[in-house]
Amino acid sequence: MRIHRPAVVLAALLLASSAAIPAAGQSDGEAVPYVNDEGVQIGSILIRGFEDPFTGHDPASPPAEGSRYAMLDLVFEAAEDQPFPTDPYQVQLLDSNGYVYTPGWVPRPPDAGTVDLQSQTLSPFDRVSGSIPYVLPEAASIVSIVFRGDGRRLMPIADLADAGAVAIGEPRPITDATGTTLGTVTLRDVQDPFVDHEPSDPPAEGQRYVLLDLAYEAAEDHALGANPGGVGLVDTEGRLYWPTGIRRPEPFLLQQLQATPLSPTDRISGVLGFVLPQAAQVAAVVYAPEANRFMPLADL
Repeated sequence: MRIHRPAVVLAALLLASSAAIPAAGQSDGEAVPYVNDEGVQIGSILIRGFEDPFTGHDPASPPAEGSRYAMLDLVFEAAEDQPFPTDPYQVQLLDSNGYVYTPGWVPRPPDAGTVDLQSQTLSPFDRVSGSIPYVLPEAASIVSIVFRGDGRRLMPIADLADAGAVAIGEPRPITDATGTTLGTVTLRDVQDPFVDHEPSDPPAEGQRYVLLDLAYEAAEDHALGANPGGVGLVDTEGRLYWPTGIRRPEPFLLQQLQATPLSPTDRISGVLGFVLPQAAQVAAVVYAPEANRFMPLADL
């Protein structure tokens, strides 16, 4: 295994900025800063409590069979000198299988005394707080609360449990919605920065290349759709980076990974390239085998 950049820490979506979450109704959590694409902190997000299951719903409207309610108490606060676009819909929950849950509607009695957060852009020094409701499958085990920002981020704001990442070189099980293991994906190597590119095609000024070496293997009794295009890097600000082609001088042994359906026991391996800003620090490698799903892939 080669890690050429000491600053790289592959954390399982549990970045250093993740806040310890207080019990429901408390307000002693730690605010998580939100930094824009220019590197300027424009606000912060504070979780004051998370009730799961949420039992303060309207007694006449309990959750449907097989479901449960959850309720997040959250604060958005703008920086003293910056506006802050806020969207509670982008505060999402991840379960232990990587599935993402967006806010829903939970009926509450008229005297509940809670206010649902609304999407808005805060003026400098403004602060809004309130509730964000969710409707979850009864069996879903929530492991992380993330803020998607403008939809291009995966910024953890609370760590609730082990997200299931494994060490570099160890197979990470890929499961379906029922929890059945379809196969594995293994992150075998990370080269950051990747310097063995085609000399005539270096990264642009202010950027660098990163190369991942991965392997997929289908289970003995199940087919597996290998989707390397769903492998992403997450930096310490929660920004997501997706694979792109990187030219390498020939000859080379490892081929560029392509989306491939695998029959039981089949395996395929290869590399994926990424282009990152020079200043971006990689904090996590995730795998999105399908829409609205992010599985932590590996950590150190």
